[in-house]
Amino acid sequence: MKELELLEKEENKKYNTIRFVNAAQEIIDEEGLKGASIRKISQRAGFHNSTIYLYFKDLDQLIMLASMKYFREYSHSLELQSQKQLSTVENFLSIWNLFIDAILTNPHIFYNFFFGKRSDNLKEIMNLYYQIFPEERDQFSEDIESMYFGSNINERCLNLLHPLIKEKNLVTDKNVSMLNEITVSYCKYKLMQKCQDPSLDSQQIKKDILAAISHVTGI
Repeated sequence: MKELELLEKEENKKYNTIRFVNAAQEIIDEEGLKGASIRKISQRAGFHNSTIYLYFKDLDQLIMLASMKYFREYSHSLELQSQKQLSTVENFLSIWNLFIDAILTNPHIFYNFFFGKRSDNLKEIMNLYYQIFPEERDQFSEDIESMYFGSNINERCLNLLHPLIKEKNLVTDKNVSMLNEITVSYCKYKLMQKCQDPSLDSQQIKKDILAAISHVTGI
């Protein structure tokens, strides 16, 4: 009987967690990140404001989980990418192409996700999200899996950059960390520009980022 009660309790917790995450995403869709307050999300989910703390550490954690909803297309594209037989360089550039397309589609959401308050604990957020929504978990190749579940943007990009060391380019064991910092910093700068001025041409920003990556890596 106790096992049944515990199971029902866990199912109820998961159900309510999903309600909060979905409510947060709806608010973000309608009003942006700034409109996603505890009061609005709780009201949309059908709970009292204080109830949120029974399921999440704080509003920031909930917003990070809700932001994962915007990874669906990107994640599925990576699954398809995992099935392709590409060279190391082709794979590297293709993954960057997919990433840039994703972040420029929702710049504020991805800027907060990768460079915001909780951006150093992405693996925990992602694992928690896929525990709640296992049906959204795509299957990746080993190298893409390592990149996708990196603890932060620096680790993600470094995991993606490392295979290039074995190729003929400018990436070496000695400079890979420095090149990674340059790449991430430039990507952050261009994404911030897009956040500040949404009218900027996304395709031009993408070209700029890819050109910078090609320049520093020599590919």
